[in-house]
Amino acid sequence: MSNREKYDYNLMIPKIQDYCIEREIPVPRWRGATQEELAAFHANVLRAMRTLGFEVAEEDRQEVAWELLEMIRGLGVLQPFLEEDGIEEIIVRKGFVQTERGGQIRDEGLLAPDEYFYRLARRIADMEGKELGAEQPQIKVGLPDGSRFTATIPPMSREGTAINIRRFARKEMTFDDLIRCGSVDEETVEFLADVAASMDVSIVFSGKPGAGKTTWLNAFSRHLPPHAQVSCIETFEELKLQIPHWHHLVVEEDPEVMGEAINTTILRMRPDVLIIGEVVSREAVEYIMALNLGIVTHTTTHSKSAKLALTRLETLSRRSDIPWAARREIIGAGLGLVVHLAKEYDEEKRMYRRYMEELLAIKGVVRGKYQWETLKRWDGDSFTPLKGGKEIWRG
Repeated sequence: MSNREKYDYNLMIPKIQDYCIEREIPVPRWRGATQEELAAFHANVLRAMRTLGFEVAEEDRQEVAWELLEMIRGLGVLQPFLEEDGIEEIIVRKGFVQTERGGQIRDEGLLAPDEYFYRLARRIADMEGKELGAEQPQIKVGLPDGSRFTATIPPMSREGTAINIRRFARKEMTFDDLIRCGSVDEETVEFLADVAASMDVSIVFSGKPGAGKTTWLNAFSRHLPPHAQVSCIETFEELKLQIPHWHHLVVEEDPEVMGEAINTTILRMRPDVLIIGEVVSREAVEYIMALNLGIVTHTTTHSKSAKLALTRLETLSRRSDIPWAARREIIGAGLGLVVHLAKEYDEEKRMYRRYMEELLAIKGVVRGKYQWETLKRWDGDSFTPLKGGKEIWRG
């Protein structure tokens, strides 16, 4: 039996954290903490365990203290979920915790008071050098393991502290994995693999949050040629491209910083393929410029449909000096495919299903209107046959 099965860590952690707060005992940062700092904090945890009267067998005390230390300097009562394979999302609402596994939402219970999670969110912000308070009541930070931590506190969050932690699969999912789980069929996979290998066609993977856009882009990258010069730029370290060598930049979540990174990469790093982790803001301008320069560029974006993904790219790039009509022309001429991914809740199975809903070919702009063709879609029962066969589509 493990220590976590023998002892109630969820009870001990909040009380030990309160003990440290009352005595102004600093918690070592998770990045760059020295062995001396960790040893000193371990001694304080041991002292707190004795002072608070926790019944822990003497032979277990040292190991339990180390485990508590790692949980406290990590995510406290949420840390075990961060370490468990298969969890895709951790959700906290006013102290109540839920997790998503394999598309299913599971109630984990009221693990600590809302005040505990309020302090946890503020500590995470402080450890990342960010402010979280009345003036800045919302943060989004990357955790050391690559997970994305988002928190909102009162007064913006009216019902207490709200936390979402999006985890990314440790296992590298391939197109074969997506076929096995019913997200796509073999014909589509063969087509997209050929598109990747050609390095001729730029793709946008679109869909609502949690639809699997990052997973698909990772799987798609496996089929890029081994000699391809690939540059990847993102604000959170989410992508795990399945190629041996690539130029990877993780930059601040700031439109100007992102824009400069993309522009410098395009002009100085000579990529055959540019991958932008996510188009959510002004980086859409540099994305369009990459298309205009003829660089094959793959990215993801949020949208309700494949066609609306084009509208979103136009909207996000509206602050550029490029007129709207010219931006539309560039998107129409430079972008080849939109792979739209759906996420729907299956009431019967009580779980979310993620799958490719539509594969759209962009064929240019005529008289100010996009010309497109649906190559393949999910019709409610099965995937329709691919129009044009398995040959690579070229605009």
